[in-house]
Amino acid sequence: MKGITGFFALSSLKNRLFLAFLLLIFLPYALLQLYNYSQIELALKRQVSRQNMQQLEQLKIRFEDLRSTVFRIAILLEKDPSITDALSGEGGGEEVRTKLLEDKFNEITGRILPSPFVYYALADLHGHVYTSYHPAKPLSEAAFLINPETRELLRGPLTYRWVNAPNDLDASDSKNPRLLTLYSSFAEEGGPPRALLRISIDFQAWLSSMARTFPLLQDFYILDERGRPLAATAEQTFDPASVRPPGSYAYTLQDDEDAYWIEDAYLYNRVDMPTTQWGLISRFPLHLLFGDIEHLKNRTLTTLLLSTVLFVLITFLILSRITRPLRLLQHKMAEIVDRRFNASIPTKSYSGEVLALAQSFNNMAADLRMLVSRLKSEERQKEAVRFQVLLSQMNPHFLLNTLNTVKWNALSRGDEVTADICQSLGRLLETGLNVSADLLHLKEELELVEAYVSIQSYRYERQFQVQIEVEPGLHYALVPKLSLQPLVENAIFHGLAAKQDGTIRIRVYAEGKQCVLEVEDDGVGFGRTQPQAGRKRKGIGLTNVQERLELLFKRDGKLEIQPLAEGTLVRLTFPLLVAAPYEEGGENHVERAAR
Repeated sequence: MKGITGFFALSSLKNRLFLAFLLLIFLPYALLQLYNYSQIELALKRQVSRQNMQQLEQLKIRFEDLRSTVFRIAILLEKDPSITDALSGEGGGEEVRTKLLEDKFNEITGRILPSPFVYYALADLHGHVYTSYHPAKPLSEAAFLINPETRELLRGPLTYRWVNAPNDLDASDSKNPRLLTLYSSFAEEGGPPRALLRISIDFQAWLSSMARTFPLLQDFYILDERGRPLAATAEQTFDPASVRPPGSYAYTLQDDEDAYWIEDAYLYNRVDMPTTQWGLISRFPLHLLFGDIEHLKNRTLTTLLLSTVLFVLITFLILSRITRPLRLLQHKMAEIVDRRFNASIPTKSYSGEVLALAQSFNNMAADLRMLVSRLKSEERQKEAVRFQVLLSQMNPHFLLNTLNTVKWNALSRGDEVTADICQSLGRLLETGLNVSADLLHLKEELELVEAYVSIQSYRYERQFQVQIEVEPGLHYALVPKLSLQPLVENAIFHGLAAKQDGTIRIRVYAEGKQCVLEVEDDGVGFGRTQPQAGRKRKGIGLTNVQERLELLFKRDGKLEIQPLAEGTLVRLTFPLLVAAPYEEGGENHVERAAR
């Protein structure tokens, strides 16, 4: 069970690729094929429906033409003088009248309406009936008057009437139980009817004959106003419930075309004939249309299914070959920590992207081993440096104690100048020993500068002055420790050492979000002084300050040296940080450092 679950797990790259193949390639292709077949079927249905509609329209036109011709024949017979004379008794005896009317009927069927589906009968209301066919039983005037429609014609103002009358033809001539019949009364203007004409149309035989002339084989039906079949070209029974009224069709063609519907594997179309309130229905069997297409569809789906199975097998083989190196890489990555990065993948059996991946993994493992070795070496170096720092802190500590002893010795001898120098020097040394803080309040930094200036003033016998200008609110701005003292030292040694009555100006102000420290002197200028004789080590003041600015503030810290007409201006710029203490008090001096 666990193996089956792992086989179908979506976390596997192989299974995800296979699922992507199914969802992105196979499924869209299968849906596209089904959509194409459905569109082909729909297009064929619409094409067949259009052809069916054309045939129905032709049937409708021909049927209406037949009715119109029959009506014109009725008018011609009524207006024919020879028939009028024969019906009035002026044309001879019974045999002459019979011969005359038979000739008229033959003339009509041979020249005017050569249709074998139209039958004529004329009754003169004197017991004589003349026909163009052989009735199933002898006709009489009473047979005409049985119908209520004919009696209405004889009584009322109407002269003609279309009815769906019973069939009185011989079975050899027509098997349709009913005929579309036109009754027309012959009468002189203003006079009573003198004869009754009946023209019958065998619409069943006519429909069967017309259907055989169409190239598209299908079944046709004529329905009455209630949707009941009157005539059909097929022996198969027709279900009236399958007929849909106009406006309820399931499939529409275009906006200007009729619609069709499908019932029980048949495609239906309908055309209405308003003059008779009848309807023409065509029924087309879909198996004639889709027989070959269904065979092609089944064959295509079978081919698609077999191709899918083949593609699945090939895909699994390809994916297994692709993911096998990845599984090996996963295994190696899992054991690389346990083996302390001493793991590698053999590259002889791989090529292409997999080879590049294996080589990258091996290179990564080698780099990790090198980095671990370097980190171990650096850690050992840090421990050695830390030991040296701890050791070096002991010498300044002894120096401070010794300096404090010198101070008290000078005071005991009354040498206050030497005592002041020792006190100022002690403050500078104490600040340098405090390695826990890289930033000081500006106030404390200025105190260190004053201590340093106090020491140097004894050497140069007060031949320079120091002016300090601080913008209000910046006394507790954080500045790099011992950043001003090297600048003042450079101003004294390189600018004012060879000049009397020099001035050093220290300015501190805010510029946006930056804090600016400026040290300006009016000495000989930067670069114009000669190095002092006997100086054995290089000056490190400005370089040290610049490097500490870069370490503390990266690109936001800058040191600029600007030569002036008289003297030099050194400017420090770094982010403005203000940290006012909660309380002030206490002093850092030599005595406290000595404790």
